Amino acid sequence: MAAPSAPPDPIPELETALLSPNPDALVLGVARASSQHSLAGAAHYLERGLVKFPGDPRIRVRLLEILLRWRDYDRFDEVATDSLARFPARPDLYTLVGHSRAEREETCAAIRAFGRAARLDPDDIESIQRVARLFRQRGRPFHARRFVRVHLKRHADVPALHAMLGFAYIDDEQFPKAVTSFRQAVDLEPDEPAYIDDLGGALLLAERWRDAAAIAVRSLKLRPANERAWTVFAVAHRHLGDLDKAEKGYRKAIEHSKDPARARGNLGLFLSSRRDRPELLTEAKAQLRTALLEHPEWIEVERAYESLRNT
Repeated sequence: MAAPSAPPDPIPELETALLSPNPDALVLGVARASSQHSLAGAAHYLERGLVKFPGDPRIRVRLLEILLRWRDYDRFDEVATDSLARFPARPDLYTLVGHSRAEREETCAAIRAFGRAARLDPDDIESIQRVARLFRQRGRPFHARRFVRVHLKRHADVPALHAMLGFAYIDDEQFPKAVTSFRQAVDLEPDEPAYIDDLGGALLLAERWRDAAAIAVRSLKLRPANERAWTVFAVAHRHLGDLDKAEKGYRKAIEHSKDPARARGNLGLFLSSRRDRPELLTEAKAQLRTALLEHPEWIEVERAYESLRNT
């Protein structure tokens, strides 16, 4: 969404608010105007509010939110720089700066901004997670783990931080430690399927097939239409040698998938490996072809498909 090039039509409520000595009327009026009129109108009066009420940080935060939505980074940087000079202890300002830098792929600057927000507000779990996620994107899972561990001293009861630690361990292929971290998340929030599925995935990577199969069943009891759990169920039983259960899992994953082509590729790979049942190879070829049409970069599927074509 681009910033408007022309001034909006006057909004009487906000014209009146600018005449008031109290900025509350403008802040409340802008909130209503944003939903009833347009962001352009709200931004116009917020800009005027900066001049009338330079000491009210709420006006600055709301304007920065709109500028960020418009991706008007030049004006955003101007307002953000002035606002941080006036209000250096406002974590919400640093959070907005972090979002703007992340959108521009300025990862180091985004890490600094979100890190500053987390230091100013140590209960800002979202900023903590964003710093860890950005470190992981930079290929620095060690730094992500170190940052999360610092905040786990205060927030040992937050499952999302244990899960973030688990992902950072996976990045370094420390799968047993990842299992421990995801299990802590599950222990803290035992009815959250996402954490259970994360644990299931880590158990697969750690080659703990029976435990993975059991955790998949636990997840499916909570949410039967769960592609991730069915996939864990399938892979675990494949390695345990129960191929009928594995096939059931792969087919159920397709049934409940948001990306059926990906799930069909998994089924195709499984069926193509079943040389004991040649009647499945025609279906395997069809499933693999469907997956390749959506995911031509999937090398393993391409190789399996070409192998079947040549037989």
